[in-house]
Formats: sequence, structure tokens, C-alpha cells
Amino acid sequence: MSSTLLQPNYRFKRRDRISVDTCTLWQVRSGLVRTVTWSEEGEIVVLGLWSPGSVIGVPISQVEPCELQCLSAVELIRLPLDYPLTIDMLLKHTAQVNRLLQIMHCRQVQDRLLQFTCWLAENFGQPTSHGRLITIRLTHQEIAETIGTSRVTITRFIKQLEATGLMRWSGRERFVSNKALKAHHRELMIA
Repeated sequence: MSSTLLQPNYRFKRRDRISVDTCTLWQVRSGLVRTVTWSEEGEIVVLGLWSPGSVIGVPISQVEPCELQCLSAVELIRLPLDYPLTIDMLLKHTAQVNRLLQIMHCRQVQDRLLQFTCWLAENFGQPTSHGRLITIRLTHQEIAETIGTSRVTITRFIKQLEATGLMRWSGRERFVSNKALKAHHRELMIA
């Protein structure tokens, strides 16, 4: 656990966990961070996935307890509590939280998984001729925690979605097809 912070830019390794307090704001300089809290039963509740430029912390989320979890090598800047948050920063934060909430309310887990992976592809992916290559590495457990299901269920549905050609999620390759992305956009238009 990384808790001793002595420099203006703080570097963390994948899987480092950072406890946050009510007086600290962080800006992500590089890498991917997820913010989490816990249910009354002790299960992880994912509040968001944050990339460079994002400002995060209890003063924005208003959720305690809160922990930052590094999903890659991460560099953060500690901001003063009186840091001037712009409307754009707050709108981006709210939009992401709302989109993840919308995904969480898909009744079928397979739909939830497909919506989440499409969201990942659009936000953290690189375009290819056949779809989007997701550049971040999330484990099946991290995906399960994000969309509220079990790791075993995620593994089973990933295999089913791979069999249909909507995605590839094996080994080092994380890919969502154009067909899946088009279906995702249709879902957004209906919702």
C-alpha cells in the first residue's frame, strides 16, 4: 500500500492502493485509476475509471470511505482543496458516473458486459479497421467488480461473446468489433 507521499508528482505501480481523505483532490497525469468504496456487506463498489486529466477524490465524489486503485502504472498530482474545478471537469466526472450507472442497470449480465466493454473501447481504445483495440488491461475480476457480477460469470460471457465475433479478450488482445460498437450506439439512442 502506498501512503507516504513526498513529491509533487506521485508515482504508483499497478495494483497500488491509495487511501484518500476528505481534504485531498488528485489529478491523474498518466495511467488508469479506479475509485472504489464498499457496500455494507463489504463488497467493492466501483465509482469510476479515470484517465489522464481526470480530477478525483472525496471532495468530488462525496463518498466515504474511498480508495484509489491503480489499474496500471500511474502518476498523480495532489491538488489543494481550493483548486478551481471547472464546469467541464465536473461535467465529465458526472457524465462518466452516469454512464456507468446506466450500464449497471442493464438487466442481463451479458448486455451489461457488452455495454461496458464498448464503453471501454470508446474511452480507452484505439481504432482499427474492424473495431477498437482496448489499450488497458482489466482482469475478469476487475470487470466483474465494475459491473456487479462474479468473475466466473464474466469469463463465461466473454467466451460467448468471442464465439459470436463481437469481441476478442484472450491473452494480451482486448478487441471490440465494429458490429458490437454499432449495437452499443443503438442501445444508447434507445436509452
